[in-house]
Amino acid sequence: MNLKEQQYVCTLARCRNLSRAAEALFISPSALSVYISKLEKSLGVPLFKRVGKEKSFVLTSIGEEYVQRAEKMLEMKAEFDDLLKREQKKEQPVIRIGIQQRRAISMVPEVLARFKERYPDVELVFHDLVVADLKQMFKENAIDFMVSNFLEELPDTVYHEIAKEPVLLALPDTHPAIQYAYSVEGDAFQHLDLSYLDWETFIVPLPDQSMRRTVDRIFRENHIHPKRLIEIGHFDIIMSMVNQGMGVGFNRLGYLSDMQRFEHVRYFLINREAETSSFRLAYRKGHVLSDCEQHLISIIEETICRKLTYKE
Repeated sequence: MNLKEQQYVCTLARCRNLSRAAEALFISPSALSVYISKLEKSLGVPLFKRVGKEKSFVLTSIGEEYVQRAEKMLEMKAEFDDLLKREQKKEQPVIRIGIQQRRAISMVPEVLARFKERYPDVELVFHDLVVADLKQMFKENAIDFMVSNFLEELPDTVYHEIAKEPVLLALPDTHPAIQYAYSVEGDAFQHLDLSYLDWETFIVPLPDQSMRRTVDRIFRENHIHPKRLIEIGHFDIIMSMVNQGMGVGFNRLGYLSDMQRFEHVRYFLINREAETSSFRLAYRKGHVLSDCEQHLISIIEETICRKLTYKE
């Protein structure tokens, strides 16, 4: 079943921008523009209005009717493709999971062992990568599920939220800002307003890591201007540098149980309304979850939620 026409129109309708839609479809903006123009000419009606200086693509009334029906067709195609894939894999079922490298250290052995107890004949294949690479593999249909902290969402994807994960500040225990920390009833960690850390040296993850994108957002929203950024890809090294008083860092609550306890590092929730990021599992729209996949998701949920009970 080839529904390229419907896929192109629905993607452009969702993105409303030619370049972003073309990127999602893995074609050039000029090719997409020509395709849409030819389609509108063959239909005899415009599906989109070009609006504003940026030429945003906004659906016409007939375009909205087209998209309503096209989305149903795409969903039916996804369901059929899923059934076809299952039929092809009946002899040896395989589930391909992409997971953040840091999570994989402890989650993969536990998830795999528990899953195999019930489904010994289903193969789990894990890919541990940074989020940017996971998203690329997902776009290329090289993995069936992504397990990660997400900021940007992909089209035609279902996101199942597992938890709102607190983001923590990591300070050397001699840092003067610690005197301004305060407790909030029910929270295992003290809180600290980020405003006390303006113009500090921050030790942060690399740009292609999900935590770095979270950190950049926190800086923007809190108007923080780092004096210096030190970029390190490994969280244990970041915490080791904080432990030695070389700067201030960030960590995720779920990482702490798999990390050594650094003697001179103190962790704090950020601001009174603690900063969190969404930890989610993603799969393609239209995919019908099998019993073994539902069991896999429940194991992943239990594993990560247990890690979020860490206390100082």
